[in-house]
Amino acid sequence: MSEANAPATSQLHRDALPVTRVSTEFHLRGLDLLTRVQDDIIDSLIVVTLVRDQMTPPRREPVSVRELSRALDMPAETVRRRVLGLARSGQCVVTDDGVSVPPAVLRGRSVTTFLRKIYVNAVRLLADLTRIEVAAFASSSRRSVEAGRLAPEQTAIAIAATGLLLAGIRALRTFWGGDLMRGLIYTAIWTANVKHVTNSTPAAHRISLPDSLRVPVSVSAIARSLRLPYETVRRHADSLVQEGICIRAGRRGLYVPLAFILRISAGPEIGHRLVLDFLADLRHRGVQV
Repeated sequence: MSEANAPATSQLHRDALPVTRVSTEFHLRGLDLLTRVQDDIIDSLIVVTLVRDQMTPPRREPVSVRELSRALDMPAETVRRRVLGLARSGQCVVTDDGVSVPPAVLRGRSVTTFLRKIYVNAVRLLADLTRIEVAAFASSSRRSVEAGRLAPEQTAIAIAATGLLLAGIRALRTFWGGDLMRGLIYTAIWTANVKHVTNSTPAAHRISLPDSLRVPVSVSAIARSLRLPYETVRRHADSLVQEGICIRAGRRGLYVPLAFILRISAGPEIGHRLVLDFLADLRHRGVQV
């Protein structure tokens, strides 16, 4: 998702741009965690969606393929085919009642590792939101993660953060007409362009940056950050350049120009709303933010 139309910035909530910057960093880190659950990103999204549903009180019954396809915003046949493959490998169970994750997978290393690391990722996001004065997450709540099971509050944060990650990926796919890969590469580029502002201490920087302040990023750096093949990123980046969405600044790399950002206004509104929903979910789960 992109930054805002500068003339329309006054129409946005004052926190929309800084919230979108820090939440996009959260989503990019979360995507890396997803790639470690299953070898394929779609399979990972299915498993993690089921895990979140099953760990959210009250415990849900198995879900139908149609429900799962709606939750993922993917064609039902695509989800059905992937679910059958996951069932053959023991990652899912398919019955007449629907699809679920078996207890052995729910308690397995890949899922428990994902939950521990998404918790750490969420704490980092909450610290960033506190720094930009959007949340009030007490430092005493930032408990270390042990090798074993998460504490109840840590689990609540991890499950809420998983919901935020899934909602963000779903919104990104929709924003880019179903082309998740293209959206991810674009997002990684513009996020790298403004990372020096994202990580700054003040809660200022509530405007779109001019091109002179955007830091270009190389294709190889984006490939490393997304754990994607260099050629895949290069091909998508070349397409973005040809369409005027990105500009190649010689050997320094790529950046998304303000001229393109001016044409997009929905990104920060979506990002801000998703984060507000995340904070509301945490409060509902008894976490003070």
